[in-house]
Amino acid sequence: MFYSRQRGSALVVSLFIITVMGAFAAAMIRIDWSGQDTTAREVFSTRAWYAVHSGNEIVLSKLFPLGQTASDPQACNQMYDFNTQAELFSCQTLQVSCKTQSYKENGQPANKYQLESTATCGNGQFTTTRTQEVWAKDLEIALP
Repeated sequence: MFYSRQRGSALVVSLFIITVMGAFAAAMIRIDWSGQDTTAREVFSTRAWYAVHSGNEIVLSKLFPLGQTASDPQACNQMYDFNTQAELFSCQTLQVSCKTQSYKENGQPANKYQLESTATCGNGQFTTTRTQEVWAKDLEIALP
């Protein structure tokens, strides 16, 4: 082989290696960004879930006060806005609606309650909204 014919091949090989390594680096950056995006969505989704769950528990505690043998229907049939509590979860809104349905059980009047809690957390492209529905009904329980 002649030395003059081999001149410049290292330049072509090095350009090829730099191009391939650049493509690998771009792919790795994209994968890392995708992972961060997924993590952010999961965090806001979890915060929204805990917010709606807490909202339902707050309204249920108003419907069924401790130490009472019956529910308090006056605590229902309204919309609850817990926007100051929503800030605890880094959420923008937390609303709970409550509806009463009357029915007869064993010939006695009773109530069913439908609670629907909605929270919106995150911002921009990471905004997440969760809704949770809970049903509850009166029970005849004698306290000791």
